[in-house]
Parts: sequence; C-alpha cells; structure tokens
Amino acid sequence: MNTFILPTGRQVQKDASFCVATKCNGRWSTKFFKSRKGADNELSFLRNAGKNVVAYYGIEDYRLIKPEQLS
Repeated sequence: MNTFILPTGRQVQKDASFCVATKCNGRWSTKFFKSRKGADNELSFLRNAGKNVVAYYGIEDYRLIKPEQLS
C-alpha cells in the first residue's frame, strides 16, 4: 500500500504506484494506476485534449501524483 497526498490535502492509501488528479469545474477527481504507462496515457490524453474536449469536461488543471516516501 502506498500513501498519496491529494491536491485537496487528503491523505489516502491505495494499492497503486501513480495517481492522476484532474480538476474539472472546480472539483478534483483522481484515478489510480499500477503502472507508469497507464498514468502517462491519461496525462497524454489531458495534454493533447482539444478546445472542445476541455470546454465539455471543464478541465482546469491536472497533475501526476507519486506516492509519499516515508523515511
């Protein structure tokens, strides 16, 4: 289990390696991925989204979140 700190400040534990957080219409949503490739595919979709897609979903921001390294 890995610990992620989401953009809202909430701390969650998930059996995943990466998280992509997307802010749409003022609200954050998250998707968790076990592989870097899955997270990269989601980021690629968000980066390459056209104006119509951005307007339809109301995409404001997106981030790749890596698990916290506890020492």
